[in-house]
Amino acid sequence: MKDTQAPVWLVTGAAGTLGQALVERLVADGVECIALDRNERGLNQLHDRLQAEGAKPPLLLPVDLVGAGPEEHAQIAEAIQAAYGKLDVLVHAAAQFTALRPLEHQPMDEWMKILHTSLTGPMLLTQALLPLLRQSDQATIALVSNHYCLEKPAHWGAYGMSQAARSWMCRALAEELGPRGPRVLDIDPGPFFSPMRTAAWPVDSAEDLPSASQAAERLLASLQKGD
Repeated sequence: MKDTQAPVWLVTGAAGTLGQALVERLVADGVECIALDRNERGLNQLHDRLQAEGAKPPLLLPVDLVGAGPEEHAQIAEAIQAAYGKLDVLVHAAAQFTALRPLEHQPMDEWMKILHTSLTGPMLLTQALLPLLRQSDQATIALVSNHYCLEKPAHWGAYGMSQAARSWMCRALAEELGPRGPRVLDIDPGPFFSPMRTAAWPVDSAEDLPSASQAAERLLASLQKGD
């Protein structure tokens, strides 16, 4: 077990556009970061890039939330306990989105993958990690959200459904955990340029939108304020 006074964060979707930007910022700030993603190659590239830049690379957890059940999530908790003995912040940044389409035409395999990535997986991981989080007096669970599809629900399909359910899950967890925490935050970092963004709006370009690094800064600012 590492003897560290630094905060320990776990970021899901860490090989994604926002996840990478968030991990890069965290390690630059001296955070002990755990990077979880199904994309093992992307995680390795993130690790190697940070190491080449002289930054301390994160602990890598190549896990596919779509296929992971309670046993796999319990193993994640055991690995973090063995490595650090604590967890201060859990950021659910993993997401999956294919295209805008009516509910009538959404393939059921796509529906199941999106709901598991954005809803069932985060719930299973949160359950498994709550004992570790409760050991920290600064514990926070943050779910990265997209509030736009809640206001304009048509054609967002399972992705929109998962966002609505995540919002409800945040409120329910916050009430159930109470003032002793961990605190639970529903954070929308706003639009930023990414492959997921262009899947919904193909005409968008990097010049039109904030970068993922800027979105990561907004997310961290909201997390620090507790919004």
